[in-house]
Amino acid sequence: MSFVSAIKRGSSIPQRILARRTYSSALTREEINATKTEASAGLDTWKKVSLYVTIPLCLVFGVIATKEEMEHIHHTNEHPPELVPYKFMNVHTKDFPWGNGKHTLFFNPVFNPLSK
Repeated sequence: MSFVSAIKRGSSIPQRILARRTYSSALTREEINATKTEASAGLDTWKKVSLYVTIPLCLVFGVIATKEEMEHIHHTNEHPPELVPYKFMNVHTKDFPWGNGKHTLFFNPVFNPLSK
């Protein structure tokens, strides 16, 4: 015997009430309207947070990151990294199918110098 059937047998509540789903229909109209009002207030709060806090912070941090990256690029152009010719560098058995075949897909002449 299942738990539900045991409860239905031992219950003094009529079967028609037990068979009815009482999830959202148990709320009165006033409770539903109060819930909608509260949800609307919460929605307005998060809209304001998104518009007036999150977007400006993303813009500020984007400007800061761009400024630091530009300083890094300027420094790298003035002092390029030295090529240390390790024996495992630039070892490939056939050419790449793009460009002249010697450059990888994300080749950058400043950061990835070719060995002579």
